[in-house]
Amino acid sequence: MKYYLKLLSLPLGWLATIISLFVVWNIFDLPRAEVLIQYINIWFNAYGLVILLAGAFVEGILLFGSYFPGVFVIFASVVSAHSLSEVMLRIGIGTIGLILAHFTNYILGKYGWYKLLMKFGLQSSIEEAQGKLLKHGPLAIFTSYWLPSMSALTDTAAGILHMPFKKFISYSVSAVIFWDLLVGLIVYFLGEKALVAVTSGGTTELLIQFAVVAVWIFILLIFDFHKNKTSPH
Repeated sequence: MKYYLKLLSLPLGWLATIISLFVVWNIFDLPRAEVLIQYINIWFNAYGLVILLAGAFVEGILLFGSYFPGVFVIFASVVSAHSLSEVMLRIGIGTIGLILAHFTNYILGKYGWYKLLMKFGLQSSIEEAQGKLLKHGPLAIFTSYWLPSMSALTDTAAGILHMPFKKFISYSVSAVIFWDLLVGLIVYFLGEKALVAVTSGGTTELLIQFAVVAVWIFILLIFDFHKNKTSPH
């Protein structure tokens, strides 16, 4: 069972994110993506890119990022940019916000403050993140930073394990820059279509995302089956 949970950790992590976003959108009766992006543009016009910095920071914080639509704020800021240079500026500001969040999570882990959040069911997830760090080392940082809620667990685990700060921050900054540039440019070229991935988008869009995850899982299982079949025993 643990083998398959590890094998399918990425699609299952994305599935959990999709479900949590759908629940949050319905609990708070948030508007659809095309309406919400109009509000975010108004906030940008009123408060500047401070909104982006704050949104990225909260999105990257342990526990809070799982319920705060910070990824939407980051995506919307990129989609609404008018030029590639403006896109790069917004990606940079979002990256700074996430780096500050990673640093905060590390501190939460190192000094034990994360224990205040353990009653929300984080213990098993943090223990799993510690196991990955012990087994894979800094590579675990890179492979978890594609999703802020996952990276928050890795950051906290690094703090608990007292990973040297210089080592942690160097790998953390490198990983967040890589993923932010990659995802940011993809979002820019996809436009508003990319926002469906980080909002509830309605029941139809939710089912589409479920189908994508199902195909993703199916492909991973097929590759795993083929690998086990061809490998020598």
